[in-house]
Amino acid sequence: MPVLALLLGALFGGFAAESLMGAFLGAAVGWLFLQQTRQGRRIASLEQQLLARAPAAAPAPRPAAAHAPASPAFSGSEPVEAAVVLPVPPVIPTPIATPQPAKPAPAPAPKPRRPIPMPAWAQRIAAANTIVKVGLAMLFLGLVFLARFAAENVTMPLEVRLAGIGATGVVLLVTGWRLRLRSRGYGLLLQGGGVAVVYLTLFAAVKLAGLQPMALVFALMLSVSLLAALLAVKQDAQALAIVAALGGYATPLLLSTGGGAIAMLLGYYLVLGLGVALVAWFKHWPRLNLIAFGFTALIASAWGLWSYTPADYAVAQGFLIAYWLLFTAVLLMPGRRAQEPERWLQSTLLFGVPVFGSGMQYALLKPDSVAIALAALLIAAAYVGLAAWVRRRAAHALVFEAFIALGAVFGTLVIPFALSAEATAGAWALEGAGAVWLGLRQRRLRVLASGLALMALGGARLVWAMTQGDASHAPSQLLNALLIGAAGLGGARFMGRDDSRPWHAGVAFGLVGWGALWLAVAAGITLDHWVPAPHAWSVGVALVAAISAVLLGLQARWHWPAAAWPTALLLPAWCLLGLLGTVLYGAPLSAGGWWALPLAWVAQALVLQRTAPHWPVLLSNATHAGSLLAFALLGALQGRHWTADLGDPGSAWGWLGWLLVPALLLAGVLSQQRRAPQQQAWPLRLAPATYAQAGAGVLSLALAAWVLIANWASPGNAAPLPYFPVLNPLDLGLVAALLAVVAWLRSPAAARLPSQVLAVPAGLAFLWLNGMLIRCFHHWGGVPYHVDGWLDSRGVQTGLALLWSALALVLMLLGTRRQQRAPWLAGAVLLGAVVLKLMVFDLQGSGTVLRIVSFLGVGVLMLVIGYVAPLPGSTGSTASAGSPGSASAARDEKTPS
Repeated sequence: MPVLALLLGALFGGFAAESLMGAFLGAAVGWLFLQQTRQGRRIASLEQQLLARAPAAAPAPRPAAAHAPASPAFSGSEPVEAAVVLPVPPVIPTPIATPQPAKPAPAPAPKPRRPIPMPAWAQRIAAANTIVKVGLAMLFLGLVFLARFAAENVTMPLEVRLAGIGATGVVLLVTGWRLRLRSRGYGLLLQGGGVAVVYLTLFAAVKLAGLQPMALVFALMLSVSLLAALLAVKQDAQALAIVAALGGYATPLLLSTGGGAIAMLLGYYLVLGLGVALVAWFKHWPRLNLIAFGFTALIASAWGLWSYTPADYAVAQGFLIAYWLLFTAVLLMPGRRAQEPERWLQSTLLFGVPVFGSGMQYALLKPDSVAIALAALLIAAAYVGLAAWVRRRAAHALVFEAFIALGAVFGTLVIPFALSAEATAGAWALEGAGAVWLGLRQRRLRVLASGLALMALGGARLVWAMTQGDASHAPSQLLNALLIGAAGLGGARFMGRDDSRPWHAGVAFGLVGWGALWLAVAAGITLDHWVPAPHAWSVGVALVAAISAVLLGLQARWHWPAAAWPTALLLPAWCLLGLLGTVLYGAPLSAGGWWALPLAWVAQALVLQRTAPHWPVLLSNATHAGSLLAFALLGALQGRHWTADLGDPGSAWGWLGWLLVPALLLAGVLSQQRRAPQQQAWPLRLAPATYAQAGAGVLSLALAAWVLIANWASPGNAAPLPYFPVLNPLDLGLVAALLAVVAWLRSPAAARLPSQVLAVPAGLAFLWLNGMLIRCFHHWGGVPYHVDGWLDSRGVQTGLALLWSALALVLMLLGTRRQQRAPWLAGAVLLGAVVLKLMVFDLQGSGTVLRIVSFLGVGVLMLVIGYVAPLPGSTGSTASAGSPGSASAARDEKTPS
């Protein structure tokens, strides 16, 4: 429903006014109509609830009648046959007075019914005269549509038609004036609507009928504006002024067809502004000032963006000057009556007027940087002059400070057009740091905010200069990036030392990041312009380490841990740069990485020792574990690079290169767990639980993944060594990795994991045995090392069947002897897989010797399993496994005699 109302209103307004503003106004009217409808429904619902809750008339009290107790047999609640009549002694009545009916207590006087309280939203709607406002809006839109329709379709003279519309406005104005004493709110709204309709008539007369001369038109408009201002001031009616202003400012938008002289439009808005200024001389109505400023800025900006041409320069420049004078006067007028400056100062005008005016001035003078600098200087001088004028007025104390700050800002804006963009950025940043220091010393929030803004503007200015792509300015860009970074860190120090307000620490935290960011930008400029491509990445690693060292030095110098919080990014930085070096040059230590990465590792060690303890626990633990894992990753990449040339791509040596560093790190962590946390080696003693659980756990998972992939992908070539199962380097590496994984799973760090997790290394060991068998057939039997070769080889299939059966025998025997069902069931599942494999694959070649061996061997093993390894907990398993005598004795005991 709300969407439908907005859509219908927008369509109606758009088609009727043939403009986007008409669509917006139509949507607003639709929304107001919807809210009014909902209000009516809610009021009706409240009335119904009030009627439903009205108390009913109470029945007249009846006198209590004396009655004998009913016999249980005839009480009506029990069956007759269940009643038993018992002898009851006679009751001797005692002479008592006849009870008189109790006189009803006098009914309390009815309290006056309290009215049901109206919800807050309903009170606001009622107080705002929503119905009247909606009616006025509908009437105003109707007159706008009537004016357009009459201009296009009615043959009656246009002057007569416009006179009729103007008469409607006069009638509304007179009616509202006469009703002002009887119904003040209603009368004021009618007066405002009447003024808006008169504005509409005058503007339509110029726009549609070409009313001349223009001096007469502006005189009439000025008269109406003065009349509206006088009526509003005389009746102390802000609502009247707002309604009249909204109608006056909206009229050009509703009647606009996309053409017309801009001078007339700007002049019309200037006349309306004079009326607002007249009201401001007597009354301080901020909403009226905001409406005037907002509409004027909106129209001027839209014209400047889409319709301005150099031929309009004089009109635009004159409007800007008049605009600045007008709204500066509106800003200062209420101060002549106020006693407390905080009560009347309107910050929207204080800062909005110079921001909008300077932006428009910059757009007008954009090609000429000297003219822009001169304009900024003139504006600065104007604000300094205004500050000197208001200095002796107590009510203008805050205005004096604001004007001084604006004069300083516009004086600073002269720098960009007298110097290069890079020098401007550095100068602004240093000036901003000084303003931050001064604002903290003087406890002036505005000065502090201006300093922060100047630092931000300096950074934005340098970014803009860098996008221009002028390589000759690289030294200046580097210097000013360093200046901005230094200014940010200096401002952070100033803010960090001042704890008078709780948000200072947050701002200091952000300024540290700002300074570190610009130090990184300076490093990027250095790499881009002075470092050759083959060494750019290694120098980048060194520069990242140098920035971290600077922050760590500031932390130590200032005894302020927050100064080094960006070093949390050091770990991902050197890790990603190491991966980039691997991609570009084959290994992390290539192309200068052998000297750059150790610098980063030293800086990371300092971060772990000095900075990480001050971070939140989660971040600190992540940094410790991440350092171990990142070092393991780069070590694995470097080890692979060292061993890649020792054989073919799938050789055991290449795969062992991945394993070496991670396995050694995991072994080192596991060996330290036997010691007390304080006695462990550095850096494990800094966060022993993190290294033992998160770090070692991820390393164990990585080793398990390496076992799975290497066992599948590598045929075990280890030239010049021949292949021997188990003694082959690949098999030794697989066994070592599996033992490391099992050692971690059985360590105290993994005590919280369920015992079933040991099935993972058990499954990997099973796959390793299968892989070792296949590699034997590959090296000794010439079977190709790929899946098709394994499936086509009868020897491989027979060997797998026998291997699985033997493993099943071992598992089931182990389960029987230890009275554990889990190993026995695992062996049974494996044995079932053997049977399924025989029936699906091996049965196809039942005439071959290998198939016969498969079936015979598996059958014999199954017989042995059934004899020596019964299910744990069954009758047969209670006897000694492998003892035929005990088994037969158990069977004899079961035989009936």
